[in-house]
Amino acid sequence: MNASTLNTNQILLNSISDRFPNGLGNDNDLIGHYIAFHNYTARISASYDGLLEYRTDGRNPAGGGYIPNFRNVQKQETDFLRGWAATFGAGRQIIRNSDDIGDNLKANLLNGSWSNWRVHSHMMAETIPKKENRVWLADQQTDKWGIPLLHISVDYAEDDWQRRSDYYEQMTEMFHKAGFQDIRTQDDGRRPGNDIHEMGGVRMGHDLKTSSLNKWNQLHLCKNVYVTDGACMTSTATQNPTLTYMALTARAVDHAVTELKKRNL
Repeated sequence: MNASTLNTNQILLNSISDRFPNGLGNDNDLIGHYIAFHNYTARISASYDGLLEYRTDGRNPAGGGYIPNFRNVQKQETDFLRGWAATFGAGRQIIRNSDDIGDNLKANLLNGSWSNWRVHSHMMAETIPKKENRVWLADQQTDKWGIPLLHISVDYAEDDWQRRSDYYEQMTEMFHKAGFQDIRTQDDGRRPGNDIHEMGGVRMGHDLKTSSLNKWNQLHLCKNVYVTDGACMTSTATQNPTLTYMALTARAVDHAVTELKKRNL
């Protein structure tokens, strides 16, 4: 299974039989629970009037810089668990005066001036997986092929706002010390699911009572089914998880091939 997090949950929940009436491998009724995601609701921006001998031209394929999480890394140091990471970027724009007409307008448009630097950042914070953040099958609604649709119920919690407040505080201090001016924080009002990196619902673990997959990404109760996309994750960390999914998939494939050769699958 590698259909992307929510679709993988939907497929397993729809895969019912006399043996698995609640979904494939779902005797403990955990599939669909503990959905998690990244919190992108915070931004900060500022201006800077130094380094005007430099400018930005062309595209930036890297998208700027990245500040890795530094909160609660070696020890618990805040009231909230885990932490957040942040992007960082800067740029200058050409300012063109379009107020005139005729030759003057043409001259103004052809001879713009460079603005000061604008610097910006957005937060990518962990959300702690919680059982009440879940997906389940609709009783009546189906798609055009008659397959039950997925209901989604996820929300932020108090600790998410604590991480965001800490981001505002720490980044504002960094911006002040860097000499930036006109520092502004912004809550962009994003809802869960407006972004990317959904995880959970078919979580890994050693204990059948608290997880659906074993350490090899196999369903505890159906060893020939592997789940290697974001559905298997038990925490979100603060970075892009895609390479982790790829590594887990390669690892699971290697395990499956080895088990097939041993005739264990």
